[in-house]
Amino acid sequence: MRYAKLWRHCARCLPALFVLLLTFSIAPPGQAFCPKNGLLCFVTATSSGSLTHQDITQRGIETLDKTYFGVPKLTKSMQKALDEIIEANAKVDDDQVTSAKHFDGENAVGAQLRLATLKQNVIDALNATPMNTAGARQNLGSALHTIQDFYSHSNWVELGNTGANPGVGRPGPLAFAGPGVTACSGFTNTGLTCANSSNLATSLLTSGYYGGEDRVKPGAFKCSHGGPLDKSSPSSDILGYFREGINKDTRYCDISPHSTFHNAAATAAIAGTQQFVEDIKAVITFTQLKALLGAGPTLAFAIDTTGSMGGIIAGVRASATAIVNSRLDTDEEPLQYVLAPFNDPFTGPNVSTSDATSFKNSIAGLFASGGGDCPELAFSGIYNGLSLSNPSGSLFMYTDASAKDPALAGAVIGLAKAKEIKLYAILFGSCSPLEPGYLQAATETGGQAFFLSGGEAESVTQLADLVGRNNAVQLLSVVDAFATPRAYDLPVDSSMTQLTVSVSATNFVTPGVTLTRPDGTVVTPAMADTYMTLTGGVIISVKAPARGLWKLSVQDSTGPTYVNVSGTSDLSFTSFRLARFAGQPPHQGLFAIDGEPLPGQSLYALAALTPGASTAQFKLRRKDFSAISDLPLNQDETDSGKYFGPMTVPAESFLAYVTGTDSGGNAYQRVVSLMLSPQTVSITAPAPQDLRAGVSTSFIYQVRNAGPSDTFTLAAADDLHFITSVSPGAVTLGTGESANVVVQLTPPAGTSAGSADTVTATVQSASNALLRNSASLTSFVTGALETPGRPDFVATIVGQEAVVPGVTSIDVRLTNSGVGTARSMSLNSLQLRTLAGTGTATINTALSPSLPFVTPNIDVGSFITVRLTINTPAGLQRFSITENGTVSDTEGRSYSFSQAQAVIP
Repeated sequence: MRYAKLWRHCARCLPALFVLLLTFSIAPPGQAFCPKNGLLCFVTATSSGSLTHQDITQRGIETLDKTYFGVPKLTKSMQKALDEIIEANAKVDDDQVTSAKHFDGENAVGAQLRLATLKQNVIDALNATPMNTAGARQNLGSALHTIQDFYSHSNWVELGNTGANPGVGRPGPLAFAGPGVTACSGFTNTGLTCANSSNLATSLLTSGYYGGEDRVKPGAFKCSHGGPLDKSSPSSDILGYFREGINKDTRYCDISPHSTFHNAAATAAIAGTQQFVEDIKAVITFTQLKALLGAGPTLAFAIDTTGSMGGIIAGVRASATAIVNSRLDTDEEPLQYVLAPFNDPFTGPNVSTSDATSFKNSIAGLFASGGGDCPELAFSGIYNGLSLSNPSGSLFMYTDASAKDPALAGAVIGLAKAKEIKLYAILFGSCSPLEPGYLQAATETGGQAFFLSGGEAESVTQLADLVGRNNAVQLLSVVDAFATPRAYDLPVDSSMTQLTVSVSATNFVTPGVTLTRPDGTVVTPAMADTYMTLTGGVIISVKAPARGLWKLSVQDSTGPTYVNVSGTSDLSFTSFRLARFAGQPPHQGLFAIDGEPLPGQSLYALAALTPGASTAQFKLRRKDFSAISDLPLNQDETDSGKYFGPMTVPAESFLAYVTGTDSGGNAYQRVVSLMLSPQTVSITAPAPQDLRAGVSTSFIYQVRNAGPSDTFTLAAADDLHFITSVSPGAVTLGTGESANVVVQLTPPAGTSAGSADTVTATVQSASNALLRNSASLTSFVTGALETPGRPDFVATIVGQEAVVPGVTSIDVRLTNSGVGTARSMSLNSLQLRTLAGTGTATINTALSPSLPFVTPNIDVGSFITVRLTINTPAGLQRFSITENGTVSDTEGRSYSFSQAQAVIP
């Protein structure tokens, strides 16, 4: 289905206003968007039954999960894995040029080749050492988009078929109409407010052509996609909004001329989704299947192995081994074990495995040595552990030293937030001043910092067992000082099977902690399943807690103190994300932002709960639990666990809480403990590209400063050390100005297919340590061969922004629309020409990349986006920009390309 991102098509939109807003790419203030894949909606905030890529993927894989793993509901880790697949599915709509990605223009050969490549990528990722679940899920989601589009864009269901096409995504050709075969003939007029429905004229398979894609419609004897702004199709009205075609993307005839077939196409797409996953299941192991679909939690440790850590390592080893042994052959057996040792000057060897024995052997093999000076490569070790870990979970870091690499703190925090992993810093004294980055990382990720004596390492590691569960949830996440007692209400609902309170101080003082049951009884060590009083903290855990209002009191700690209340429950606040309106008309929607938001920015909040909540009220709070504001969100009509609504970003850090009643009328409370920290500088990651061993690939990040003029340092880190350059290393930006940052990666020759490399690019103010942002991207080393043949490029403007009066930035997307892999694509020159008004546009050389701008490797259908900044005089009304360049194919032959667009500043 031709949708943007995750947000849903809406009820009937007003055509003229819709076209006007699409033309200017403006979201109306005060209006809500339909969640998932959303086109603009002006009447309601519901989808009224249209199913989307998210719905189809969720329903198809959820059914398989329940069948494969025998669960009545998806666990939190299963839903997180499914969310990754859905996210990758939605990102395919970033590309509205490549017909093979959408099964458009009768490009069955290209689509089948794409599916074969993506399927092999999934298998390679699962066979990699360590297993690359992120890469497998990304490739699976991308493939599922193309499969689902087959049912919406082809005539499969119009031919009377039900269920999955047995050939889609499998070896062999599909019976598509040839180039000279008439596929459509005339149309049926479906009314004044509908696009005309094309009349199919073939018993063979066909699919509609879409204007602007790489397959040009050869004539009226072929079908069009149809709907808003499809220029391949005749218009059905004077505004050019209703356009004849055969797509079945929605139930609305103005958007989808064959809307009456929507339900049949969606049902077949669900079956096609399941068929593709079943085909993959047939060639992988059950352990790999569990990893792909998230059927288990992760147990992750980063451990300092210098000489002074000997006793601490022994304690961690004993406790971690006990956790592993206690979970074997249970539903809580970890899906993944991660071990990331560090000291100085080395880190590793890193371990990521699904085999419990292998993990126990690795942790048993740790020994303390070296450490002549104090600081260690702690943040490098944490980064390695995060990179290897599956999203959603916790990572425990143990050290008695400060960090030798504090500049990596921003990358660590950014990657942990991107993967929704809580960081627990377990600290045993310090041979140098306290490392502030440890505390900041724990605070911002919703984890915790403990200051303990060496003999307490074994005891505190039991916390990893309590928080690292399939259905782990959090009720409270607070950092504050407690010179005087402070009490918190803890509503325990009917789904809670365990309640855990963890309080820790940062000044080697044991806080005063009192936990009271709903009947007024104070919990004592004899009444709790776990009750630990440590040098710098208290941990209490109660299984099968009584329903009702529990109370927690904390006191006697004057320094920063962490208060975390967690538990296990199948009623989970699984995600809270901020999104912006973006995309290319008419496929605009809500796209989750990279990194931290801008203070005062108008965005949309997207929240998700697992089934079990009867009511839900959302609130933004500070880290000390004081309230900032209520957050009214609308409930999605066809997915009751999804909520959405507009919000203005506060000018301070915040968390999202939800309260309400469960299906039995019991009060509940949940928090997404990842703290959002608004920043005036942003960095945006590019679209992912596959990597190849021995071949360089460039990733172009975009940095923008919305605050006062400042100088920023730019850096990037990756866990496999593929980065060969970051350019520039620093940049000075005025208010509203932007710059491109090129990160080049070169996997060594011989790098295994399926390897995953996580790159986190950071921007840091040179004058303010707290002013920073980051963006992470996981790249995949593919075993697929480069495609021979001629590459070619089309350029489209996908974004535009007025920096200051007289200065305009445009985002130009360069897509390889040829038939072969592009090597050494070089943007050599830019030509600007006045089309209307007075004055001449010129390139702002300070904010635009230097020419020639060279990108070493771009696959067919892949693209890069470059921000160009133009000086635009006041009298200039319209100008053109022409991009001229050269590109080489895999044999070294060189070709020229030239593309032009018109711009209204």
